[in-house]
Amino acid sequence: MVTEARTRWTNWGGTYSCSPTRIESPTSEEEIAAVVRAAGERGEHVKVVGSGHSFTDIGCTDGCLIKLDRYNKVLDVDRDAATITAQAGVTILELSDALAHFGLAMENMGDVGYQTISGAISTATHGTGERFRNISSQVVALSLVLADGTVLRCSPDLDPEAFKAAQVGLGALGVLSTVTLRCVPAYNIHSVQEPRRIDELLDHFDELCNQNDHFEFFWFPHTEWAQAITNTRTQEAPPANKHRTGLGAYVNDILLENHAFGMIQRAAQVRRTWIPGLAAITARTMSRKEMTDRSDRIFANTRLVRFAEMEYAVPRSQLIAAVRDIRAMIERKRLLISFPVEVRAVAADDIPLSPAYARDTGYIAVHVYHRFEYEPYFREVEAIMNAHEGRPHWGKLHFQTAATLRQRYPLWDRFIAVRERLDGNRMFGNAYLERVLGQSAQT
Repeated sequence: MVTEARTRWTNWGGTYSCSPTRIESPTSEEEIAAVVRAAGERGEHVKVVGSGHSFTDIGCTDGCLIKLDRYNKVLDVDRDAATITAQAGVTILELSDALAHFGLAMENMGDVGYQTISGAISTATHGTGERFRNISSQVVALSLVLADGTVLRCSPDLDPEAFKAAQVGLGALGVLSTVTLRCVPAYNIHSVQEPRRIDELLDHFDELCNQNDHFEFFWFPHTEWAQAITNTRTQEAPPANKHRTGLGAYVNDILLENHAFGMIQRAAQVRRTWIPGLAAITARTMSRKEMTDRSDRIFANTRLVRFAEMEYAVPRSQLIAAVRDIRAMIERKRLLISFPVEVRAVAADDIPLSPAYARDTGYIAVHVYHRFEYEPYFREVEAIMNAHEGRPHWGKLHFQTAATLRQRYPLWDRFIAVRERLDGNRMFGNAYLERVLGQSAQT
């Protein structure tokens, strides 16, 4: 186990940082338990971070910070049961690579391949597709290192209340140690990405989602254009020697990887009034791209341009109205927005603190270049999301509190009861959890 003296930790987006008393990098569950017990003896709080890709202060602490970068092994792949068990620090891409050797794949995944599975589960990370639920819904068993250093194994049959809470646990219950996920037979993705008019996409969004396994679009503010992405599951083999390496798909390049997009953001930084013109240039240069490759290679991306992000889940029936409201707000407020707005849909699930709990859901994500102020834009967007029964993505920026969130989650008190039982003394608490969950079950 590696121990670092007090140092500054900053998340990926640069939106939050903290100075823990120490940073521990355990390599086993036993070492995690020892770290937790020692922190308890010192009266310290404990928080855990994976890749640091949450934009909030969910991972910040003035106590002991546990990094899972050395706790990242795949422990078992059961081809017959179609499950994989791994340590919590393993990344999505590491899981996918391990599964591919057994002819298996993750049922669905988001677009951040280097995110750890623990971070993805804890914040309800999701993918795209109206028939597919979030990553947390794929969890069939897990273990938690509790505040006293003991290990709780839970599943639908073993402490089911704790299991349901821990499927989206926000790091509030203990240290997520091992995870078992349900998998599916390996599949490829045929991806088509093409520019289309935003009004056409909004008018036909439901039809496009219904006709395709995975459909989403990125609308570029100050233009009438969006890049539509249709991903279809297939057993068709990828073209020989044409595996996607991260530089094949235009929107993924533009939004996440391509240096040209970074140049556009830096140009916008020089003079904000150039943003509408830069957006028009982007719209004019968009082109159609088509490829087929292994599912994780299509879904996952490397992000080179840093940004701040807010994402909200709204009832599917209100999604298009919410997007139209954002368009109108940007024009009305004369905001200058240099990043596209992402729109997609996912299936309902049954996890207490999942933003998609008990309702078919649409997601809207807005972004701001990391050198720009995000709060004015995000507060305007959040006001619209509030009017559409929005629930924030737990790993993305928002301004909600326990008082505003509790009414949006029917099983809120059930989660809080599990938290009281497993971490009544709030060893795993921090400022973020105090803000979004409250101090106690009565808060």
